[in-house]
Amino acid sequence: MLQPSEVDIQIEVAVLKNRLDHIDESVDEMKDHLDRVETRVMRIERTVYMLLGGLVLIQALPMLESLVQ
Repeated sequence: MLQPSEVDIQIEVAVLKNRLDHIDESVDEMKDHLDRVETRVMRIERTVYMLLGGLVLIQALPMLESLVQ
């Protein structure tokens, strides 16, 4: 069986480092994407709670009007 030469090992190390760089870049992109999605979800959540609060207020408005009279 042939033993890999020093040049072969250096080439393999360079290839592996290149792959690792691409993986790191992909992980960073995924983190950024997740941060953006999390921000969007929080905005949607806040909007839903505001809408629910408005619905509760609309439901309670007749009762509040009768208490005032």
